[in-house]
Amino acid sequence: MKVDLGRALADMRMVWRRDREILIAVAGAFIFLPTLALLLLVPEAPQSPGAGAGEADMSIFIDAYVGWVSANLRWFGLAALVTLYGALTLYCLYLDRQCEDVRMALTRALALLPRYALASLIVLVPATVGALAFLVPGLYVLGRTMLIGPALVAEKPLVAVASVLRSVALTRRNGLSLLAVATLGLLAGQFLPAPFLAIDEGLRAAGAANPIVVLLLDSAAAAMSAVVAVSIILIRIAIYRQLSTGQLGR
Repeated sequence: MKVDLGRALADMRMVWRRDREILIAVAGAFIFLPTLALLLLVPEAPQSPGAGAGEADMSIFIDAYVGWVSANLRWFGLAALVTLYGALTLYCLYLDRQCEDVRMALTRALALLPRYALASLIVLVPATVGALAFLVPGLYVLGRTMLIGPALVAEKPLVAVASVLRSVALTRRNGLSLLAVATLGLLAGQFLPAPFLAIDEGLRAAGAANPIVVLLLDSAAAAMSAVVAVSIILIRIAIYRQLSTGQLGR
């Protein structure tokens, strides 16, 4: 079956209009706050020396960047885990018939979180390799595996590997369409917060960063990231419903 992206977008808008209070509450707690915490608490990454830099400068930058990642890896991991939990909560709310409210979705998501985290790590390896080798293969992997969360929730009991394989099976003959979805999500996640982050970095570099202004700018950037994340989650749910057999959940 070919996915209808226009219908998926319409479904996403309908769910947002109907349930925006619930979506804002879940996204605020599990997507916005972890993102804001990273922006406020993790030091700025080392700046690349630029295209004309020599080998020595690049070597210094790489060492500094690896050190920065290593020093903050636990915070990145914790924020990612909380964000995965938020996404899984929304999948449970809309795709698990046993979840009648947010409280039940939170409980169910907690039980499924280890499997979802493992499945996400399994996907991360080929996606990263593909992105480093050439960007398109990495995006293609992300597109074909974007339904692991919905499949894990709606077709339980699935283990992590089975959910990845199920996503690949569901998305057969839709690789290019879902590559486009993955690309748009990645671009939106980068560009929407970018103006606020650029102003923040400029103020910090000039030594004129007022704490209140920094908080407002970082909050706006985190809010943009949360909007993109929730939109992608809802689109994944809509696409899953199209490609799976029957209409599951609400």
